[in-house]
Amino acid sequence: MSTVEFHRILGRRVLGRDGRPVGRLEEAPVTREGTDLVVREFHIGAAALLERLAATLSPLPFASARGWIARWDQIDWSDPQRPRLTCDLEELRRFTRRASPRRPRGEKR
Repeated sequence: MSTVEFHRILGRRVLGRDGRPVGRLEEAPVTREGTDLVVREFHIGAAALLERLAATLSPLPFASARGWIARWDQIDWSDPQRPRLTCDLEELRRFTRRASPRRPRGEKR
């Protein structure tokens, strides 16, 4: 098991296998396993950033923003300053933002 300090990689540009930028690492959901905190996937791209900011922006603008979800084993962390995909972009899951409920026009919060 490898350890990477998240604050050091947050916002890092993730590169594809071909060396081209895919997007920035924006979020890594954490689960607790015993005394450990474990990350199983990473959210990459503008859609992931908008999801992270969702607490302050509602409804979210830029609904067409792109993003991907990479499993922990789909990113090479041998150089944490330059994370790189170990698979093709097509193998990642598309990031879809959770739909926020819309209020009928004129309804107050």
